[in-house]
Amino acid sequence: MSAPDWPSAAPTLERHYRRLLNAYPSHYRRRHGTEIVTTLLEMAEPGRQRPGLADSWHLIASGLRQRLRLPRRPLAMPGAVLALLAGAAFGAAAGSWAAFQTCTPLPGHTQATAVHRLTVGAPGASPYVRTLRGHYDTGPMVMAESDLSGWQAAPARARLAADGWQTLPVAAPDRGYELMMQRDGLRIHANTDVTRSTVWSTVSTVDTGWMRPLVVAGLLAGALTGWLIAAAVAQRRSRPAAVTAVFAFATLTMPVVSVAGNLTNLFHRAHLGATVHHVLVTSSYWQSGPPWLNPGLTVAGLALAVVTVVVSRLSRPAGPAMREVAG
Repeated sequence: MSAPDWPSAAPTLERHYRRLLNAYPSHYRRRHGTEIVTTLLEMAEPGRQRPGLADSWHLIASGLRQRLRLPRRPLAMPGAVLALLAGAAFGAAAGSWAAFQTCTPLPGHTQATAVHRLTVGAPGASPYVRTLRGHYDTGPMVMAESDLSGWQAAPARARLAADGWQTLPVAAPDRGYELMMQRDGLRIHANTDVTRSTVWSTVSTVDTGWMRPLVVAGLLAGALTGWLIAAAVAQRRSRPAAVTAVFAFATLTMPVVSVAGNLTNLFHRAHLGATVHHVLVTSSYWQSGPPWLNPGLTVAGLALAVVTVVVSRLSRPAGPAMREVAG
């Protein structure tokens, strides 16, 4: 059909179709957008102002399929898989952080000191108290310790119960050297060493029930986002972007491995206050490295990922612009 024979479609209908075309990648819209809109306008019945539901879903689904499609290039699939794994890891960490915001805030130094004194039964004790933003197998917590001989769990349990704490079972056989109690969204865990000369107590948060669902939702959303970004970069065929992508993947390897290794722990210990995002903050996950290793690599890797996207967009292939078809 020649241009003079095109139907005089309602401008409103054409605008709606063009909005729906945003589901497609930009390069695909430049090359095929006019053809798609023209065909849809030719098929539309006279007087229609808005697209039908079937047309709308078809455009959205077809656009997403184009965004997910990888070009036939040797490194496109491996790159997309790596991006999917990285996106899933950071999505899970984001979900963990969001769930942690629903938990009871950790006590400050003064409150933690008071709880520890009650636990050890020494009102005048001056414990060493520190807040751990991240721990290998649990999550953020406040830890206190005192040099004290002869501590036993049973009297400590009675003192805490009188203060409103509820007793929880301990993982190891109860030999009178360990206790676990819970109150107001916080959990206290106390134990002593074999010589019974030092007592430790930790206060951590209690999962409100959001941790696992939000981690799973974040993981799935992150995986999809990672694949979409990789597909968009691969479709633009930019060698500089491919180089920066390699450096981004290499930099993010250790943080991604940290999150992946802690996901299994989360599903076994979520009820004990375990999180995922804490391995990406200053923590001792990599025992042989500095505490800032994971956060430093995360920031650097995400910066390189942004550079990859920007470079690929700057080198996007040229294509014919969409033109108006409504008279």
